[in-house]
Amino acid sequence: MRAPAIHTDDGFSLAEVLVTIAIMGITFAAILGGLMTSIRVSDLQRTEATADAVARSAAEWVKDSFRTPYHDCAVVADYSSNLAALPTPSGYSATITKVEYCDGTAPAATGTYSLSPGPPDHIQLSCSGDKGLQRITIVATSSNGQAAETVQVMKRKVS
Repeated sequence: MRAPAIHTDDGFSLAEVLVTIAIMGITFAAILGGLMTSIRVSDLQRTEATADAVARSAAEWVKDSFRTPYHDCAVVADYSSNLAALPTPSGYSATITKVEYCDGTAPAATGTYSLSPGPPDHIQLSCSGDKGLQRITIVATSSNGQAAETVQVMKRKVS
């Protein structure tokens, strides 16, 4: 019977250890890269969702007849002054960019009504072009420029 060897060379060589470390490093870098991409995409989606919520809140604010009454021959400033009181999250803003009027003519062959643009913001015209229906365009943006959402609201005159 032989006695067990006390000094054996069992273990890993330097090359095996280096290959293992290299494989683990590459795997860790790939996982970390995927995690960072996921975080960036999540942040962008959160920013876009918040801008969408601000745009929809602004649309509801403008549609509300009590909070924002109908203005004959309105210009952007007529509705923007009421929108200034809209509570928005820090870093977001909502602005009205355009007011268009329905001129009362029958719809085109496509079944859509034509809307004529309202006067420029600094000019107040007579109300001959406004027949009681307006399309108001609202844009909500984030301060970092990552998200901008546009909503259009139809507002009609309530008698």
